[in-house]
Amino acid sequence: MNAFDKIASKPSVTSKKKSKVKVAAEVTEEVKDAVDTFISNKAEIKRLTSEQKEVEDTILDHVRPQHDEMGFCGSYEKSMTVQGHKSALTFVVSDKFSVPQTDAEIAALKKLTGKKFEEFFSTSRNIAIKKEVLDDEKMLNKVAKACEAAGLSIGEIFDVGDRIVANEGLDEMQFELPKTKLDVFRTLVKQAKPALR
Repeated sequence: MNAFDKIASKPSVTSKKKSKVKVAAEVTEEVKDAVDTFISNKAEIKRLTSEQKEVEDTILDHVRPQHDEMGFCGSYEKSMTVQGHKSALTFVVSDKFSVPQTDAEIAALKKLTGKKFEEFFSTSRNIAIKKEVLDDEKMLNKVAKACEAAGLSIGEIFDVGDRIVANEGLDEMQFELPKTKLDVFRTLVKQAKPALR
């Protein structure tokens, strides 16, 4: 018999039955109506949320290519009006992007954007106190004193790292890339979803 056989042959342990949830002893008719309304509303909100996402996707999927085309033609706008039968919405893009940080992704982004990389992105330095220092109260006290007296090496206290960030205006500058590269660019650099207002 091997070690796995011993584990497998252990008698099963039956878990204790969970106790029933207590029921409120006294509930007025008004509260019963409120409970029913709450449950009904919750289901309706879930249904409407799902429906709203579907209609939002329909609008965005239709308008986004038109917005892209305007960008490629040199007539970029951050917003567009989308007319309905009775009223209108505003399609709005933001200048917020999530830039990949691994060496491989950054290399792919540099290859894709070429000379535009330096125009599209910049390096932002991040400095953080190492976890070991945060966990050591004595060291933290030294850090506080070092700020006054400069008695410690910065390298002993801080992790220093560089992060690639999108430059302001990338929402428009992305259209300086050839059309054939935009989809690949968007798989690497995620732009915040356009809003409908």
